[in-house]
Amino acid sequence: PLNPTVTPLPLRSTPEVEVYEVHYDSLDGVRIAGWYCLPRDRSEKLPAIAEMPGYLSDPSIPRRRAQNGYATFGAAPRGKIRSNQQFNPGYPGLLTHNIVDRNTYSYRGFYIDAIRVIDFLLSRDEVDSQRIGVTGSSQGGGLTVVAAALRPEVCVAAAGAPYLCGFMDSIELTHTYPYQEIRDYLRLYPERTEAVRDTVAYFDGI
Repeated sequence: PLNPTVTPLPLRSTPEVEVYEVHYDSLDGVRIAGWYCLPRDRSEKLPAIAEMPGYLSDPSIPRRRAQNGYATFGAAPRGKIRSNQQFNPGYPGLLTHNIVDRNTYSYRGFYIDAIRVIDFLLSRDEVDSQRIGVTGSSQGGGLTVVAAALRPEVCVAAAGAPYLCGFMDSIELTHTYPYQEIRDYLRLYPERTEAVRDTVAYFDGI
């Protein structure tokens, strides 16, 4: 069960937008947080947008889209601020946490946290279930690809420069973080290369 809590935040709200802090249950019992924004001026069901965060960034409160008439959810998967009490491998650290086993790899839970946002939006009376979109850039782009692929309820997706696509190609093409985390890991544990390759292939957006 999602077991959501939705708490109004008058201090964060504006005359045009109502802001709520949301918590919900995800994989392995981890409690996940997020921001939910609604336009105050609404007389019919709203289209909804799930905003996915980048690797380093914590989600901002998505008031702007709500001002434009959307029910908007700023996702904060495990490890992000307000969602890191039970799981917090750090940055750098998330990309290689338990990377030799697809059943315990960090992104297994991270992906589920992201797509459970769709469950939350579908549970809301004010949301038009036929008009749910997802967007994000970098890691948010990768999560957008995943959410659109795994959830048929998503009717539109816009992924900017999606990270988490072509993992092994990327570590050969760049020496920058976050992909450098995998290069560093394999430098320390070269004997684990095939296990790493198998794991990331399973989670690869491609």
